[in-house]
Amino acid sequence: MIREDVLTRVECPVCGHRLMDKGDKATGLVQTKCGRCKRVWEVELETDKFKQVSGKPIARRKGDNDSP
Repeated sequence: MIREDVLTRVECPVCGHRLMDKGDKATGLVQTKCGRCKRVWEVELETDKFKQVSGKPIARRKGDNDSP
């Protein structure tokens, strides 16, 4: 019998648009562009960590913990 991979949906951290689907054994770095907000992301597939490569900076609102 053939075992099917479990697919996980990877979404843009800014707008929530689907970037890709990944298998449960996927590893490595992938660069992908969001079709909605046009930002380019580098995604570590093992840990689901995102790093913005290019595009508009993420807006910070007054009162957020990350704002100066």
